[in-house]
Amino acid sequence: MSDKITKSPQFRFTGFSDAWEQRKLGEMLKEFSIKTKTENEYTVLSSTNSGMEIRNGRVSGTSNLGYKIIEDGDLVLSPQNLWLGNINVNDIGKGLVSPSYKTFKFVDLDSQFIEPQLRLPRMLEEYKNASTQGASVVRRNLELESFYQIPIRVPSWKEQKKIGSFFKQLDDTITLHQRELELLQDTKKSLLQKMFPKDGSDVPEIRFAGFTDAWEQRELGDVVKIVGGATPSKANKAYWGGEIVWLSSQEIKGRYVSAGTYTITEKAVRESATKVVPAFTPLIVSRSGILARKFPITLPTVDVAINQDIKALFFDNEILETDFFVSQLEMKENMILTSIVKTGTTVQSVNVPDFEKLIISIPSVQEQQKVGKIFKDLGNLITLHQRELNLLENLKKSLLQQMFI
Repeated sequence: MSDKITKSPQFRFTGFSDAWEQRKLGEMLKEFSIKTKTENEYTVLSSTNSGMEIRNGRVSGTSNLGYKIIEDGDLVLSPQNLWLGNINVNDIGKGLVSPSYKTFKFVDLDSQFIEPQLRLPRMLEEYKNASTQGASVVRRNLELESFYQIPIRVPSWKEQKKIGSFFKQLDDTITLHQRELELLQDTKKSLLQKMFPKDGSDVPEIRFAGFTDAWEQRELGDVVKIVGGATPSKANKAYWGGEIVWLSSQEIKGRYVSAGTYTITEKAVRESATKVVPAFTPLIVSRSGILARKFPITLPTVDVAINQDIKALFFDNEILETDFFVSQLEMKENMILTSIVKTGTTVQSVNVPDFEKLIISIPSVQEQQKVGKIFKDLGNLITLHQRELNLLENLKKSLLQQMFI
C-alpha cells in the first residue's frame, strides 16, 4: 500500500531489525456476531474500563438469549465507552456478552501483542476522535469506519509473538504480586478483628500463650493527649525552605512517612502555631475529604511539623505501646468513620471530644509489645509487597513507551 510507513521502537529483542509497518486497525480486525440460542449457555461476561469481568449471570433483563458468544483472544469493546478505555482482549474463557458490545477476531495480529497497547494515551485519543458526542457527557458514539482508520504499527509475526509473550508474563507477575498483597491485607484485617477485643468483651479471641488477664477498658482521652498543628504564613519566605519536614493531610498515606512537599525553618516554629512532633509519634488526619472513606494514621520516621488538619497523639509508653495502639485504631476504623467523623459544609472532620471518649482496650505492656510486633512486621511486609508491585507497574509503563511506537 502506498500510504504505509515504517518505523522502529527504541527497545527491541535481539535478532529483530526490520522496520515496523504502519497498518490500519480495520485491516487487522474482522467483526463477528455469534449469538446464543440457549438460555445460560455460557457464563455472562462484561467488558469494563479495567478488564473483563464475570457477571455471574446478572444481566439487565431476565434473559441472555441472543447474547454474543466470545472466546479467549477475541476483542470486545463498548461503542459508547470506548474512549474511556472500555476495550479488552477476552482472557477469562468462553462466555456471553451483551449484544451492545462490538466483537472482533484478529487478522494477522497477535492478541497478546495488541492487548498492552489498547489503553495507551495515544490510543485513547484515537478512540475519542473516532467517536461523536452521545446523549450524556460520559457517552460518545463510536463511528466504526473512523475506528477502522486508526493507524497501528506492527512488526513481523514472530516479533509480535515475542513481545506479546513478554508482556503476558509481566502481567502474570504483576497479577501474582497483587494477589499476594491482597492476601496479606486480608490477613491483617482478619487478625485485627481477632487479636483485639470486640465491643462488650475484655479479652480478644486470639492471644499469646501466658496471658490470661482481662484487658482494661479506658477512654482514649484518659491516656492520650491530642495536639494539633498550623500553617506558617506563606507570605513570610523566612518560614519556608528550612530543614524541618512540614506535613499536610495529603501526605498521611502509608504506615510511615519521612518527607513532605514542604519544609520549614526554626523561625517558623518559634513564631507560628505549628508544632514539631518527635519521630514515631502517631499522626491522624483530623480534617479532609478522605475521612468519608478512610481514617489515615501514620508514624513519622523523623521529627516533623504538622498543619492544622493533622493531630498528633501523645501518650506514656509505660501505658501504651506505639504499634499496639496504632493497630487498635486501625481495627476501629469503621466505627470511627461512622460514629466520630462528622460532615461539615465542605469536608469531613474528626469530632475530637467524641474521639477522646473512644474506648480502647489496654492489656499489660508485655502483651502489647507482642501484639504490636505482629502488626508491625505484617505492616512492613505489606509495604514491601506494595513497593515491589509499584516497581513492576512502573517497569511496565516504561517498557510500553519504549517497546511500542
